[in-house]
Amino acid sequence: MKRFVCGITAVLLAAAAMMAGCSASKKEESFTPRLDRDADIQLDITGFFGNFEALDQVMNDFNQYYPNVTYSYQQVGGSKEEAYLDANPYVDIFMTSAEFLQKKDGTLARRCVDLSGEDVDLSAIDSRMLGDSCIDGHQLSIPMGQNIYGLVVNTTLLEKEGLSVPQNRSEFEAVLAALKAKGYTPVQGPTHKIYADLTAGMVFSSLCEGQPVYEALKAGDEEAAGAALSPAVELVDELVAKGYTDAAVNAEYPEDNYDQAILRFFEGDVPFWMCNTEKVSGMKKRESKSEAFQKAPFSYAFIYPPLGEDGAYCYQEPWFGFAASASGPHTDYAVEFLRFLATEKEINQMASVKGIPSVAVKSEVPEIYRNVINEDVAKTSIINQGEVTPDMVKAWYSGIAKYAAGGYASAQELLEEFLGVCAREMENK
Repeated sequence: MKRFVCGITAVLLAAAAMMAGCSASKKEESFTPRLDRDADIQLDITGFFGNFEALDQVMNDFNQYYPNVTYSYQQVGGSKEEAYLDANPYVDIFMTSAEFLQKKDGTLARRCVDLSGEDVDLSAIDSRMLGDSCIDGHQLSIPMGQNIYGLVVNTTLLEKEGLSVPQNRSEFEAVLAALKAKGYTPVQGPTHKIYADLTAGMVFSSLCEGQPVYEALKAGDEEAAGAALSPAVELVDELVAKGYTDAAVNAEYPEDNYDQAILRFFEGDVPFWMCNTEKVSGMKKRESKSEAFQKAPFSYAFIYPPLGEDGAYCYQEPWFGFAASASGPHTDYAVEFLRFLATEKEINQMASVKGIPSVAVKSEVPEIYRNVINEDVAKTSIINQGEVTPDMVKAWYSGIAKYAAGGYASAQELLEEFLGVCAREMENK
């Protein structure tokens, strides 16, 4: 895949905008309440985040229309969500994602109110961000933000070493070599995820409709699909062989402790830190927690890994969303809250407070994301509209981790196994 793949054709954009059952043509200028505004109820909400000021703000706005509606919030890990819902049938709204909505058994999807039939106006949301939460034509949740795989770059460090932020693969490799020669471990991140995270945009963008691997698999040509993905595996080989990343260094990064991972980057000696939106969203809030950063502040930026010969592979996808429980005690008010959440102001407000890229058609881009979703980049990004399934993602992450650990006889074996999963997923769509 020796070409710049950041591109979406007008045809694809038009097709996305016409997704059956998953978009709305009308546009409300403001929210119009449709239920008893004096109702005194509590909405019970579960989510993946421990700290959720954004939800507080949206609920405060909702109280302008429904002053007596309160809420309780319980953090529940995604993998434990179904068990929690089984044990707590009083839950009205729960956070979800494609990984759970698209489970083959459909158990979580069946718990969701079909918002397609609830007069929920989705026109403020970029239609391309609805695909992951639209199952068989049924819109099951409201997306709340975007996920982007990228690199946080210590731009002050690069400048000190006489280097510039790389713009393509050749420049990236040259910068990595220069940093290694100066004694740095150039690319860092959690051990078993770093290779998959780094290559995610490169691999997953090509699995979207109209892109090389998707079209090759559609035509039944796994050989061509494997050839298109080989540069991703070659990059992993190069990182390991040339010491551009170090397993021992990466093992020190806690996988699920964002505080510690971010504070490690703020020590100031990490040139490129591999992460995604989930971690970037909390960086600004944690600057004050780092003694090292307070003593020696530096500039940093979030960029797409520049892995193409002509630039980066710009890949975006919906992140988490909210669904209304079909069995909850306050289904009508749960849907009403999601109707409110789907308005432009509230989508943008939740994204802004949470520190994540908005899914709204019209949004202000936070400074940290200017290099990945500004107008010039966003209009040429590949957006996952449901083509890249959770099983494809799992297969790449597990496969590339196994490959880096020497678990495959060859790169070809890795690619054959991964592409087999992708082909089966495409057949099942």
